[in-house]
Amino acid sequence: MKRKILPLLLAVAPLTLAHAGEEALTGVSLQNTVAGRTVYINTPMGEIPIRYSKNGHVSGYTELAVLDGESTTRDRGRWWVAENKLCIRWQNWMSGATHCFTMHRVSSSVVRWRREDGKSGFARLG
Repeated sequence: MKRKILPLLLAVAPLTLAHAGEEALTGVSLQNTVAGRTVYINTPMGEIPIRYSKNGHVSGYTELAVLDGESTTRDRGRWWVAENKLCIRWQNWMSGATHCFTMHRVSSSVVRWRREDGKSGFARLG
């Protein structure tokens, strides 16, 4: 019985890392997915548009930010790809701390993201 359980666990384990049919976005693929685009983060209160400029700058505007405890509705910052993760540091939002995300393509216009602290969700690519 023990011999059958371990191979079964190893076969199932990768499914917990990425859902079937999703493509992990890494390196240049990840950079090309967001560079020069607006990514609309899906939240229970509505979408939040985040603009990723090709030069590494990021900007966002939403009334929802204040409702979520942020001090301002508009912010700017920097983004980059490191260790196959999309990293971002806002000037004000998220306490100005660096946060990095893994991303998986769900469809041509939707990605699933997961932040290093375990928070996750979906976003629409504009």
